[in-house]
Amino acid sequence: MQQTTPSIPGIEQETHPHRSRWCRKVIQPCLVTAVVSLCFPIIIFLAIPATMSPTFSLDPASSLSSFNVSASHVATEWTLVFSIENPSKLFPVKYSHMKATVVLDSAPLAHAKFSSFIQKAASLTNVRAHLHSALPRANELSIKSLVSGLERGEVMVDVVLSSGRRLGFGTWWVPVFDVSVTCNDLIFTAESNGSGLTLLVGSSYCVLGFFSYV
Repeated sequence: MQQTTPSIPGIEQETHPHRSRWCRKVIQPCLVTAVVSLCFPIIIFLAIPATMSPTFSLDPASSLSSFNVSASHVATEWTLVFSIENPSKLFPVKYSHMKATVVLDSAPLAHAKFSSFIQKAASLTNVRAHLHSALPRANELSIKSLVSGLERGEVMVDVVLSSGRRLGFGTWWVPVFDVSVTCNDLIFTAESNGSGLTLLVGSSYCVLGFFSYV
């Protein structure tokens, strides 16, 4: 008599779809909330000092130190001293790619570049630039205005300063908004000894703007 082999019952794998749904509904939102809770204070910590506006002004030590007007050229030597205040009490600031331009009647007269430097937290820093120009004596309005001002002993110009900035967080330097500073209607008047023109006190107001990133 043939003996039948008992069949082995199949093993059924239990699935728990409700557990997977529970993970998606509970654990995932909790993880997202935890990440946001951790990142939000860091973002605020970085954003507040990045939006604290530095203060720029042109120091009275600035001058049109010398000039020479000939039949063919107009040569000028400028000394500009900027006072920069860092309002943050915690973070130093690194300035780089800084340059200044003297402008008369919307035409650039002279340019200068500054070396990069680091400003300590809650400090006031003076940076000095020497600018030289030797322009042909043409019929352009800016040249005529410059010659006329030099002859009467009073020259009014604008100065534009631009620079990249980075905030110091320990050993890291984090890029923040660049700055563009415009000092309008600066009046340089003749000195009593006739050696040059000095900045008239009270005309050194500068307007700060922001643009792009480093």
